[in-house]
Amino acid sequence: MENNKIFISHSSKDIDFVDSFVKHILRLGLDIPADRIFCSSMEGHGIKSGEYIPDRLKTEMELASIALLFISKNYKESEVCLNEVGAAWVSLEKTNVIPILLPDVDFKDLGFLDLNRLGIKLNEKKDLIKLINDNKNELNPSFDPCLIYEQIEAFFYETVPENFNGEIEVPKEVNEWNECFEKNLIPFDHIIRKAIPAHEDGIHMIEDKQTQNKILKELSKAEFLRTFWYKKAEGDYYVEKLKQTPTGNWLVSVFNWEIKISEMWVAKDTEMQYEFILFHSEQLPPFEVDSDVGGKEYNVGVLTDGTIVSENERLNGYAIINGETIDLDKHGVEPRLRDRKAHWVFFGSGYHKIGFNPDETIDFCEKLDKGEIEVNSENIIKFLRSLRNHPIIIKWR
Repeated sequence: MENNKIFISHSSKDIDFVDSFVKHILRLGLDIPADRIFCSSMEGHGIKSGEYIPDRLKTEMELASIALLFISKNYKESEVCLNEVGAAWVSLEKTNVIPILLPDVDFKDLGFLDLNRLGIKLNEKKDLIKLINDNKNELNPSFDPCLIYEQIEAFFYETVPENFNGEIEVPKEVNEWNECFEKNLIPFDHIIRKAIPAHEDGIHMIEDKQTQNKILKELSKAEFLRTFWYKKAEGDYYVEKLKQTPTGNWLVSVFNWEIKISEMWVAKDTEMQYEFILFHSEQLPPFEVDSDVGGKEYNVGVLTDGTIVSENERLNGYAIINGETIDLDKHGVEPRLRDRKAHWVFFGSGYHKIGFNPDETIDFCEKLDKGEIEVNSENIIKFLRSLRNHPIIIKWR
């Protein structure tokens, strides 16, 4: 039999608190069936009349994948509860023995239990959310985050003492739904719609330079850029940052890849995974190196005053300028690079179709570069429809 039961250890004097936790968090919030939950003093989840208690406790512990210990002053005074702590330690991985401190005790009160590294104090919603996320594989890896939030509110409404400040902000849960939609697809969708509000859903060629820059300026402020990708024929990397230069070009990523945009296509769609920015980055000339090395290079270092040094000097940390050796760390040197040829480039997250299918997207960019595919809305949408959907998109659609 699979070890997937949830063993709940608590003092019988705390049954109201535990009963609310089982009802709102485990049953209604996480959609865990009753036969996976063992709680000795709770009807439907405990020991049947006539059963030998020690044997039943031993069996349930052997079938458990996680033990939740509801620690209170009553718990610490109960010999039965302390025996259950010992049994949990012996039967389960230490990380799967989770102490949950009720409002009347604190970590300093644990004494010999010494479980503060793994436990939570159950008076803040953020701690309960962390408990669920940290142990979702043992509880329910496919729970509905919207549903659990509702039940967390209901649980705290029932159990938090009246003198406790119940106006705690529920933090954004770090889960697959939140990462996909709240942190990537939805904010990117807002950026596109804000930039081109007069356009209907679909794929649009953005010819106006002002609108192109408006889109990138809005994108440059986005918090999700560290998980946002650019993909082109020669590979891909995180966008990470966008910064416009005085010349009107843009710097992308920590490498300060410099791009000059001549053509841009943008997709806005109610199926947000289809959205993207596709642009043509023009070929740029190499940099003129200002240090005594001289010459022209596509990869260089740029000091805060604009002085350009060679890539080797940047990597070595020193440059020779007018016969003097300069410590580049003291001058805030940054990398800067330009491509030797023009490229078509996609911007999108790993949840967008063009991000989730990197090989296909890179291959498509290569065909665009070579002129094998004409750049138009019909060919782009045909390409998008050929790509796989991200499993999280499918799950939460």
